[in-house]
Order: sequence, then structure tokens, then C-alpha cells
Amino acid sequence: MISADTTLARLLDEHPELVEVLARYHAHFAQLREPNARRIMAPRVTVAQAAAMAGVAVDALLADLRRAAGEPEGAAAGGPSVTPPARAPKPAALAALPAEALVHLDVREDIRRGAEPFARIMAAVKTLDRDRALVVRAPFEPFPLYELLGRRGLLHWTECRAPDDWSVWFYREAGGAPPGAAPARTAAAAPAVVDVRGLEPPEPMVRVLTALERLVPGQRIEILHDRRPTLLYPILDERGFEHATDEPEPGVVRIRVTRRAGAA
Repeated sequence: MISADTTLARLLDEHPELVEVLARYHAHFAQLREPNARRIMAPRVTVAQAAAMAGVAVDALLADLRRAAGEPEGAAAGGPSVTPPARAPKPAALAALPAEALVHLDVREDIRRGAEPFARIMAAVKTLDRDRALVVRAPFEPFPLYELLGRRGLLHWTECRAPDDWSVWFYREAGGAPPGAAPARTAAAAPAVVDVRGLEPPEPMVRVLTALERLVPGQRIEILHDRRPTLLYPILDERGFEHATDEPEPGVVRIRVTRRAGAA
């Protein structure tokens, strides 16, 4: 069953024809017809994120996708929206930055060539402090970066120059967490499912390690993977996590991870 957490990579592997449904919702998704753009974008975007990018309710998009795939809809159908979400004006903190405080990174050619720009982006992020901003220029709105870099204390502001030309400014709020600071840990945080199926390295490891940083003793996350992550197990052992692996269904590996009391 297609769900809000299904990645576009998995969706289009199982139902290639659904690229035309997505393309009706937003010009972003027409680029998924191209193999290079699909390889870079599709593993990183879920159906829920695609709905947010298109400015429509996730139930509406799910209903249309399920109908086109011949699945039970489970939600009322809704027509696609052609109006993008309203964009906020540039924050004053960004407008006041001098040109020398901006780190520009253009990944449009990388994506056209089918090269993975993730490592370059993360390397640039490490150079940021509260007085600098990273400007990523891409051929589509890099929606998954919002959540990923948000966990690292970065805010963002997005500028659309053309349907295939986007600039996203990532910056730290004055007084915000310094680079590399771990997110605040609270005992009230609920157990989380981290689904990294269909993602390309290094993103599965990045997502898992980010989730582990948020765990407090007694909390648990469940990692859903395509295979047993042999490189992850020594890291879990070294950092004092308890873990158990099973395969609840063919092709799905589940790793349950708990932080032991007294572990760093």
C-alpha cells in the first residue's frame, strides 16, 4: 500500500506510470522522467514531502496515487493544485549579510551529470557559523534538506528563480546552537521509526546517527533498512546502544535500538 512515508524511488520502481500523476501536481516532478534527476531526487523525497512541495494535502495526493495504481484509496480524492505555497520575504538577518559571508554552492550541473551532491553540501555546512550562510542552487526545491539541516540548527529561506532554478539559503539564527551541537534531549520524545530504504549512501548513516543523537536512556528507535547495516553495528556497540535485528517481511530489515541507562 502506498503511504505518506513511501519514497518516490520506491513508488516509481513499483509503479513507473505514476510519474505522470506526480507531474500534474507540480513542475518539480516532471523532472522525475529524467533518469539522473530521478536517481538523485526520488530516494530522498517521501509522498508526504511531495505533497508539501506541491502545496496540497497529503491525503489528496495519496488518493490520486492509489487510484492510479489500482489500490484502495482510503482517503477522499482531491484535485491537484497548480498554485505554489506562498513564499516569505527574505529574513532581515539574511538581507544584512555582506557578500563575503555567503558560501555559494551550485549543484545543478552535478545533478544533470547524475553526480551525488550530498557530500559537497554537508562539507559546506561544516564551515558555517552564526555570521555566515550557505546558498545552495539546485534544479528543484531540495525539500529533504530542510528537515535534515534543520536538525543541525539551520533555518532556511527559499527563492524560486525559475521552475528548474532554485536557491535555498541555510543560516543559523542569532543565538542559535553552534555548529555540531547535538539537539536537545527530552524524556518526552516518542520512539521514532527511521526508514532509510531506497536511500543512497551516505544518507542512511547520516539519518540514523542524527536520530541516535536525540535518544535518551530508555528510548527506542526502529530503523527500517534494505539490508543488514554491517558498518552501523560497531558504532552502536561503541556508543553504548543495545540493538536487535529481525526481518519482519521479505526485503525489510528492522533494527531496534535503545540507549542503555548510563551510556554517554
